[in-house]
Amino acid sequence: MNATPEPVRYSIVILTFDRPDALRLVLGDLAKLATPGLEVIVVDNCPEKPATAVIGEFPFVKLVSATKNLGAEGRNLGLEVAQAEIIVCLDDDVSGLTDAGLAALDPVFQDPAIGAVNFKVIEYGTWELTNWVHHCDADPYSERVFDTYEITEGAVAFRRSALKKSGLYPEGFFLSHEGPDLAFRIIDAGYRVIYSPATQVIHAYSPRGRTAWRNYYFDTRNTLWMVVRNLPFWYGLRTLLRQTLAMMVYAVRDRFFLWWLRGLWDSIRGLPERFRQRKKISRSAMRYIKLIDSNRPGLVTLIRRRLFQTRIKL
Repeated sequence: MNATPEPVRYSIVILTFDRPDALRLVLGDLAKLATPGLEVIVVDNCPEKPATAVIGEFPFVKLVSATKNLGAEGRNLGLEVAQAEIIVCLDDDVSGLTDAGLAALDPVFQDPAIGAVNFKVIEYGTWELTNWVHHCDADPYSERVFDTYEITEGAVAFRRSALKKSGLYPEGFFLSHEGPDLAFRIIDAGYRVIYSPATQVIHAYSPRGRTAWRNYYFDTRNTLWMVVRNLPFWYGLRTLLRQTLAMMVYAVRDRFFLWWLRGLWDSIRGLPERFRQRKKISRSAMRYIKLIDSNRPGLVTLIRRRLFQTRIKL
């Protein structure tokens, strides 16, 4: 990778937590890039086992160390110091970013209305589409550009000035729903959030640092917090009921019902703080969100897809 000239064209922010081998692979990929004006920032979320040994092998990397494991909120430490107008966020098990993939972002961000761009993510080994969280069918939308209110946190690019207006990832979520929470606020700030297959990355899913119960707990807890922080009453209530009841079904199916209950209880305990943070998004933003919802698959399709899907890798 070339030495970074001024001004910085792209900032690449990588969040890591005790995955030295995966981090080394990602940084090795980035070291091969020929695109000028790259800034690479690693946010180390694991102070007990710091990534300094790996970072020492790549002198072009800037290291930002968290004082504790902040979860997804740790990305904010990198976003705050990133210099470029285009900021790419990757997880430490997401590789495959190419010069062509970076170049594909330039024409997208020439549209001043674009605040964030989600990448196409394929799974290492199977080379199939993965991490699909958008409210439309992957077939055929995975090969199209479309608007969304999801953010694939480890495979996304932001406009820095949009984040200055919207704010960063919410505090205290740790993981789950911090993406749509931020997307709602980017949209409310007057920007669009899109998916584009022109930039593609590879997710080599690492189970290290993950626990089996986490999605059932955090998805349940953070759904209510996201709704209270952002959404109008009726739309928020529908979102809350749909997502919370669906997670209950999955938790019963997968024998994590007690974690679902704990998530529900902790979400209620945290409500006073979320109400203090509440900023209901505007009517114009809601019209945009409802337009995105018009591409949502029907109920039968969702039941067929989700009820029998147990292999989730995010």
